[in-house]
Amino acid sequence: MCGPARPRQNEGYGYQTWILPDERRTFMLWGAHGQRIYVDPRSKLVMVNTAVRKPGLDLFSLQEMGALWTALVRQLGGDHT
Repeated sequence: MCGPARPRQNEGYGYQTWILPDERRTFMLWGAHGQRIYVDPRSKLVMVNTAVRKPGLDLFSLQEMGALWTALVRQLGGDHT
């Protein structure tokens, strides 16, 4: 099933907000110039990535920030379920 509870890798998007594919209901708000806000409501953990980048998708940066977010949630977000 795809939707807010179980998003797939490229789904779970609406209103500039992405529900991240994880067992926890974390999400990311993605700005027009690469800014991102990652949120884990359960632990009240928030990570803000300020940026001004050229148009186009920077996959390396997206993967790097995703890996950092995952590590932070595991370290600081309590039990990872």
